[in-house]
Amino acid sequence: MDTTLPGPGPHWRPRAVVFDCDGVLMDTESAWARVQAQVAESFGVTLDERAGTSLMGLSAADVARDISRRAATVAEQRDEPAPGFDAVYERLVRTEEDVVGEVLEPLPGAIETVRACAQRVPVAVASNSTRGILDRKMHAIGLADVVVTWVSAQDVPRGKPAPDIYEEAARRLGVEPADALAVEDSPAGTAAAVAAGLWVLGVPHGHDEPITSHFRAESLADPAVGDMLRVWGLPL
Repeated sequence: MDTTLPGPGPHWRPRAVVFDCDGVLMDTESAWARVQAQVAESFGVTLDERAGTSLMGLSAADVARDISRRAATVAEQRDEPAPGFDAVYERLVRTEEDVVGEVLEPLPGAIETVRACAQRVPVAVASNSTRGILDRKMHAIGLADVVVTWVSAQDVPRGKPAPDIYEEAARRLGVEPADALAVEDSPAGTAAAVAAGLWVLGVPHGHDEPITSHFRAESLADPAVGDMLRVWGLPL
């Protein structure tokens, strides 16, 4: 069940907006799940639905740590050498780079929402993607000239659900976290933004995993988003 936290006062207005990328701006999460399953299988690991769900929204490094632990168990059972973290991580990144070009399309409402916000306040993107892949995504969907900065999992010590990515995004935008709005879809992402002290708009985009946020809409195409933006002085 989703958790809705108490929001700011009625006179609060965001001085900056930070968007997640995968599942908020682009429908890449299903492709990322396929990459995880494919790489895991190559190391003898089968990711069931529960395992796949537990990896949702995590960085490549965290996913690689999980798969390498599972692969070590399989290797021990087979009396084979266990693959190290580096081997799993490198294969994950390489496979994602091969797949990501197939799904570089924005989700409905994404471009319009980002551009509307950027006309009035600075906007950033905070993603658990690697730096190179996030660069490709920003240029592919035409937001590189609109977004002030984008922060990848490789730019901070810890990826989501740790708060580091959102703390760094707020720092780069020159605002206090409490003056910024985060737009997120995953449990890991909403946890990161809440921990960093941002106000969070949760847009689960059809998935069933429980998220924690202060505001809620189904996606950026939801009319409720436009209503909230108007209240905050960021009309579409």
